[in-house]
Amino acid sequence: MVFRKTEYILTKIFQNIIIKQTLQNMRYEREQNMPPKPKFTKEEVIDAAYELMEEKGIAAVVARDIGKKLNTTTTPIFTYFSGMDELKEAVYQKALAESTEYIKECLNYSPAFKEFGLRWIRFSKEHPNIYRLVYMLEGVSRPTVGFVNQDFLEVLSPMVDEVMGNFGLARENAETLVKEMSLHAQGIASFCVRNAEVFQEQEISESLGRVCLSLVMGFKIQDGSYNEEMARFMLAHTGDMPKRRK
Repeated sequence: MVFRKTEYILTKIFQNIIIKQTLQNMRYEREQNMPPKPKFTKEEVIDAAYELMEEKGIAAVVARDIGKKLNTTTTPIFTYFSGMDELKEAVYQKALAESTEYIKECLNYSPAFKEFGLRWIRFSKEHPNIYRLVYMLEGVSRPTVGFVNQDFLEVLSPMVDEVMGNFGLARENAETLVKEMSLHAQGIASFCVRNAEVFQEQEISESLGRVCLSLVMGFKIQDGSYNEEMARFMLAHTGDMPKRRK
């Protein structure tokens, strides 16, 4: 009787050991078959791709070179992104956010609309590859959110109000002035993005000032409120640089 009881206990012990070992083996096999945890975050992959874009242009954003920059394989990229187009879209949105933030700073200057043009052009000189990507859409398909978005429009609206107050223009004319000066700035920037030394800052300031003068006086002649004294004053200050608001 004692022998049978001992045999029963030993059998149970061995069964438990076998079950435990079997479960451990199953867990080990499952862990071996699981994909490895990524060593880099999604943000780190985007940052690496962004650095490549800023250094060499969006065409340089390829999986192999991103892997080299992170000192790893291409696996982390395709852990977070379905393909390179999706990653490039993320790079575009990061570049858009940074460039918009830089240009928005113009609202802390007076006149803001002139600082806006200067910053637009300055950005093309200092960050040509970002400028090509964001404002010329080089190397990317149409982004889900382009640069003419709500953030951009929030920059333009206070400038229109400023122009109306400074020159006594109707809203429609003030909107036209801001639009025309933006187009003029973009034209200069398209030269500067290829050759940063083609125009100096003072030359650009004077050019923007002359465009502003021409537009304001044109509107004044049109509505019968032309003032020669005002025209002469603006002409004397076409090259003035904007000043930071206190």
